[in-house]
Amino acid sequence: MTKLKILMFVDRMRTGGIQILLINLLSIFDRNKYQIDVLLLDDGIHYPLEEKLSEMNVHVYKLENTWINKPIDYIKYNTNVKRFFARHHDYHVVHLHSSSKNYLILKYAQMYNIPIRIAHSHNTGFQTHNPLKVLFGNLLKKRLIKYSTDLLACSKIAGEWLFGSRLVNSGRVIIIKNGVDLEKYKYNPQLRKNKRTELGVNDRIVIGNIGRFVEQKNHTFLLDIFAEIKKIEPKAILILAGVGELMDSMKDKAKVLGINKDVIFLGFRTDVNEILQAIDLFLMPSLYEGFPVTAIEAQASGLPCILSSSITKEAELLDNTIYIDLNQTAEFWAKCAVQIAGSTNREDSFYILKSKGFDIADMALTLDGIYCRKVEGI
Repeated sequence: MTKLKILMFVDRMRTGGIQILLINLLSIFDRNKYQIDVLLLDDGIHYPLEEKLSEMNVHVYKLENTWINKPIDYIKYNTNVKRFFARHHDYHVVHLHSSSKNYLILKYAQMYNIPIRIAHSHNTGFQTHNPLKVLFGNLLKKRLIKYSTDLLACSKIAGEWLFGSRLVNSGRVIIIKNGVDLEKYKYNPQLRKNKRTELGVNDRIVIGNIGRFVEQKNHTFLLDIFAEIKKIEPKAILILAGVGELMDSMKDKAKVLGINKDVIFLGFRTDVNEILQAIDLFLMPSLYEGFPVTAIEAQASGLPCILSSSITKEAELLDNTIYIDLNQTAEFWAKCAVQIAGSTNREDSFYILKSKGFDIADMALTLDGIYCRKVEGI
């Protein structure tokens, strides 16, 4: 039987929600049915998750020396994308996990008659405040839609941001819940005990966040909140897992706030499921999110969560997940955090998320139906 050949595009394999979701999907897809390759932009950095793809026997292509910082970069980018598809155009599906700036991937996929071309929205804003880049990105949204056969979004708000409310309301955009490996994140008291011992936080109230150190994740406000938490609960400790360009400046800020001895910067981790077991509250004051996978993972492990009100309400899966406006003070956030930390029965969360369709297996099954549509001879 001929395998279904799929090309997944992600701009970079830095540690983030989209990349982790991709890894999880690749781990569950039937390799006897699919051949899946990954295409990346090249910013000159080799990311740890690229090694994970290699371990999974996923072939990785890079558009060499291609990184889009300004409109003129599109000349080189266009040439490299065109060259790639001239050499590699026997795919049945191209699945774009990116915003409009990478619409050229789908344009050339259409040129070479690749039948299924998917644009998948995972966010609710561009990762830049540069007005020219934002304008450029908005102008390219129509082109992205033009070259797509399928429009997917992780949430209604993410779909409206990239494709517009008209297409969402008409049913053209399919909302697919970001799934997680629920069994992997299921609450385990013994694992929690072991991990807390390993991290040296046995008798502490542990606040946690998993995310890249970029402006979107709002770590600067997170540190302000934790400084206020320390005034109420001196034994509290903050665990931050992730890497990014703002990590060093956040370490400096922790020193300025006088909380650096109680903030653990874990860096890149492959044991996020175990870290979530160890903490008592997941705190996520992001400026924006499409549908945060890490918040779903946290709830899968039974954690009470505080999310910023800029995050879609579709991410509220458990009763002990609350939203707070970013206009509220750090002191207000801190009082709420101390109040709900450790305030839940973590045993039930697995079954609740399973019943709501957040198992990665359900997401893979939905994508399978999309991938196989219109593809003859498979």
